[in-house]
Amino acid sequence: MPQIFSTSRAEAAVFRFPPLFYPILVVVALVCQAYLPVVIHAAVYLDLPLMVVIYWAVITRNPASASLVGAVLGLAEDSLAHLALGVNGIAKTLIGYLDASLGARMDADHIGIRWMLVLVCYLANRAIVLGFERFLLGTPLPFQAGPTLIAAAVNAVLAVILFQAFDRFRSWM
Repeated sequence: MPQIFSTSRAEAAVFRFPPLFYPILVVVALVCQAYLPVVIHAAVYLDLPLMVVIYWAVITRNPASASLVGAVLGLAEDSLAHLALGVNGIAKTLIGYLDASLGARMDADHIGIRWMLVLVCYLANRAIVLGFERFLLGTPLPFQAGPTLIAAAVNAVLAVILFQAFDRFRSWM
């Protein structure tokens, strides 16, 4: 049975990516997040910037940089969507911080861990956004459990596939 928790921080590997990997990844994720739902209506349930934040957090294992990436991507996503500015920024900042803290304590390369992590993070992100919109902004949005769970599972499966593709660009440091 493979070990999923690292016993020391020294055992956790650090990886290097090509210099333009993350900027291109961020731009592609934001462009697809903005324009894919126009072409395919079901893509409105995808959260590609969240996947980028999760991948950055578990690969770098640095809570400060993961929080910054989450804030920047969340604010960029808010500026492209019709949400109040900062709602996704706060949610993705929290997700990035928690994932980086968790990624330092376990093997984030395991497919099952990645699937579960994205599933839980998608649900947490939706809960944070819904909470802010409902209780702070006064927008009465109903929580739809069925579609949200299906969307979380689809996002998790897509993230596992994308993370495997992203892993091809990394090298040992």
